[in-house]
Amino acid sequence: MTKNKLTNALQSWLARPGLIPLRGRVQHYAWGGTEYIPALIGQENSDEQPFAELWLGTHPKAPALAVIDGVEIPLNELVAAAPARMLGNDVCTRFQAELPYLFKVLDARQMLSIQVHPTKEQAVRGFAAEEERGVARDAPDRNYRDRNHKPEIHVALTEFWMLHGFRPLAEIAASFRSIPELRTLADDFLPPADISTASDAARGDMLRHLYRHIMEMPQAGIDALLQPLLARLRKRDQEPCKNDPDYWALRAADHFRLPGDHCDRGILSIYLLNLVHLQPGEGTFQAAGVLHAYLEGCNVELMATSDNVLRGGLTPKHIDVPELLATLSYEDRAPAILRGRSADDGSLVFSAPVDEFELSRVRLRAGESFEGTTEQGPVTLIVSDGSVEIDGNTFERGSAVFAASGLAYRIVAQTDACLFRAGLP
Repeated sequence: MTKNKLTNALQSWLARPGLIPLRGRVQHYAWGGTEYIPALIGQENSDEQPFAELWLGTHPKAPALAVIDGVEIPLNELVAAAPARMLGNDVCTRFQAELPYLFKVLDARQMLSIQVHPTKEQAVRGFAAEEERGVARDAPDRNYRDRNHKPEIHVALTEFWMLHGFRPLAEIAASFRSIPELRTLADDFLPPADISTASDAARGDMLRHLYRHIMEMPQAGIDALLQPLLARLRKRDQEPCKNDPDYWALRAADHFRLPGDHCDRGILSIYLLNLVHLQPGEGTFQAAGVLHAYLEGCNVELMATSDNVLRGGLTPKHIDVPELLATLSYEDRAPAILRGRSADDGSLVFSAPVDEFELSRVRLRAGESFEGTTEQGPVTLIVSDGSVEIDGNTFERGSAVFAASGLAYRIVAQTDACLFRAGLP
């Protein structure tokens, strides 16, 4: 972007401040779906290219494009040119003059990796260490591409399946004992008497020892566990349903084939983690250290501005077992399912225990209106269904806008409509 174009666009906007239309940037990761995001943004996809994520933020990897007087300006450059005006003085001070959140639409056709996100402190240390070693920031074996943590919240747009956090330890033990090929792991690491009287810390230690054993086991040991298990599952007369871990184990084995017919150790995580089936409008929050994986479905996702992911299997991408193990939280519990709380302004708020972001949903019937402000900081809106008018301009399904700090806006539904809003708490 030339300096003159940026300057002229910014001056034009400053003369008539208002909501700025955004064009999201698509990430074509191999696991992405081929229909939902192209239909959402009105783009042909006759060659069935994977459309995995639509980014609506300032991350330098793929900043959204702000459209001012027909000119497309990378949103990160627009914010950098006038941070106080775009973000507000308070946000500038708290978040080093950067938009603190990254807003996405995601479509998982295939399973994503078994993964975890670091804390802020771990990200700062890891980023500095990789910089010192001279690892290129776009290198495929790089763990930390920025200095930030990546807590994230999401809400399902379709039926959605995922793995989220370790199951209660007693459930893991009972499950392993019911699976002949995994019974030895339960016998060696999960004695029933110990679990029944164990404190939270003691259960965490048992989980840590079990998971470290699995992740550090030689490949021959992984194959000895999984090859007979998968062979037995393939001989079953009836295919398991999606609410059965066996379904995802078979799907993972078919998709993530390792050279030499070896088995991906990430398959074992499917039996260790909570298998969650979300309905549209339900979601979860992924804190730092929570092991998780998206399995199938579409969602809106809001996170701190970061692309730091530590992977433990079910991926062709870089896996760093020691760093993963050093990052994990070994709490064993069923995840909290988020359904939102009604706010005074009529929106449904999906809260997260973080300072960087808050996700909310606005549903309107045709003719209804919604009054919004950006007193807390900048807001990003996307129309997920229907058609609305915002400050006199029409926005159809898939349209997104950025509202700088200090603005008020009015949404009027032209049809029954649904919008998701990213902002600060």
